[in-house]
Amino acid sequence: MKEADHLSQPMREPIGSDAMVTGSLLVGLVGLLAILYYPVLYHMVVQWNDDPDYSHGFLIPFIVAYFIWERRQHLLACPPQLDRFGMPLIGLGLSILLVGLLGAELYMQRVSLLIVLAGGVLLILGREALKVLVFPIGFMLFMIPLPAIVVNAIAFPLQVFAAKTATYCLDTFGIPVLREGNVIVLASTRLEVAEACSGIRSLQALVALGTVFAYFSQTMLWKRWVLVTLSVPIAIAANAVRVSGTGVLAHYWGPEAAQGFYHTFEGWLIFLVAFLFLLLGGFVLSKLGRDQVGAGQHNTPTVPRPQPFALQKKPIGIAMGFLCCALLAVQSVSQGERIPTKQSLQNFPLTIAERWAGTELGLEEEVLKVLRLSEYIMRVYVPISPMVPEARPVSSTERTPRPVARVIADRSSSNGPVWLYVGYYESQRTGATYHSPKNCLPGAGWQFVESTEMVVSVADRSITVNEVTIQKGLDKQVIVYWYHDRGRVIASEYWAKAYLIWDAATKHRSDGALVRISVPVTTTVEAAQAQARMFLQDSWPLIVDFMPAS
Repeated sequence: MKEADHLSQPMREPIGSDAMVTGSLLVGLVGLLAILYYPVLYHMVVQWNDDPDYSHGFLIPFIVAYFIWERRQHLLACPPQLDRFGMPLIGLGLSILLVGLLGAELYMQRVSLLIVLAGGVLLILGREALKVLVFPIGFMLFMIPLPAIVVNAIAFPLQVFAAKTATYCLDTFGIPVLREGNVIVLASTRLEVAEACSGIRSLQALVALGTVFAYFSQTMLWKRWVLVTLSVPIAIAANAVRVSGTGVLAHYWGPEAAQGFYHTFEGWLIFLVAFLFLLLGGFVLSKLGRDQVGAGQHNTPTVPRPQPFALQKKPIGIAMGFLCCALLAVQSVSQGERIPTKQSLQNFPLTIAERWAGTELGLEEEVLKVLRLSEYIMRVYVPISPMVPEARPVSSTERTPRPVARVIADRSSSNGPVWLYVGYYESQRTGATYHSPKNCLPGAGWQFVESTEMVVSVADRSITVNEVTIQKGLDKQVIVYWYHDRGRVIASEYWAKAYLIWDAATKHRSDGALVRISVPVTTTVEAAQAQARMFLQDSWPLIVDFMPAS
């Protein structure tokens, strides 16, 4: 207790060699943190550069640095005090980092940095300093790209809302218009409200800008929250207005008005108008109620004059110990075995069950750079002859199986091509992992019409796979896909992540593959579904022969 009481008291300012030791430890702590998170930060900066939706990430560190500089007097007024609650917080952040590495989940790895920073501030500087810095640390969330699955879950409803609103506005203006999902059909052209036009980019930017504006313009906490919340409906409404304006321009001046410079200029103009509405909201809020603190104080602790600011060596050493252990753990989980396929996928037969003849297609170089595959095949198979085989048992967990006679009829009426993609990873520990169709297909402009998990009886077992129907414009496809991971057949991408983390920790294996079968809808959706299932049943024994066992 005496030692703890002694540690909890502010220490006198170190001088001479003591200050040099403390400074050296602090430099070492920053160096260890930089080494540990270099791969995470590097890939995040690359994403900022490559993805326009997150190009604002380059500005966030400078804004955070200004926040800290603006609050420096309040920070210096908080004498450093060791707080042992910082240790479990650092441990939590580093644990999330390891789980993210094991599961190849970039968002978890990136968020873990903010938790580690908060824990380090609490451990080394104390609770009062954390209160001063919690907002700058929290603001760094805006520089972390959201997971693709979250973006897609938000983007499609925003696309549909923008298309519905634009259709209503155009109809009100007397412009002939129809809507097909997220596609606006005009007399002279068709406008697709794609993911880039969903408003995700302007939503994130306006919320970040609204947060900064609320911080500087409002001194009462509830007003700040109201202003930040207000930025969400303003951004959504502004995007709907932008899409409506694009429709008007396209109707009177042709489809060229919806592309290029005019489209970009319109986006910036609408964003500026949205920010003006946000300014108006801030002005109205400033007239409501009476602020309890003066402008510029931002509800932070104030002290008449700064106190001696002296860092303690012990908490810095503890934090360095945590980071050293994390570095060893990261090095350990990064050295798992690379498990190749039983034989090269290039040897996968071009003829399947004497009924399918295949042709190698391949993928573009830019796509391969993104996917970072160990091996893959991308082929199109066509029926060798018209097929009316005996139906095999097919059941579904979510709908009643069709009668056998109906299945046979469907198969005989759809003899079009079937695309087979198998993307295999020997290891997913370095962030190279399969891209879920739920993320990639919406990014390519496809929308999910129907999605279900179904149980299919194959040669030696029953497996659960995903069956989805997608649409882009007038084109439709039926896709059957699953994750073939270390002997398991997994439909859910969440379970696939969970098993990946478990197997990486217990078996030192992270190999896996995404298998996808695609059939264009040429007659009916039911016929394409039947053809996809039949191809799955025919190709299953070959796929198993190439995938590593458990």
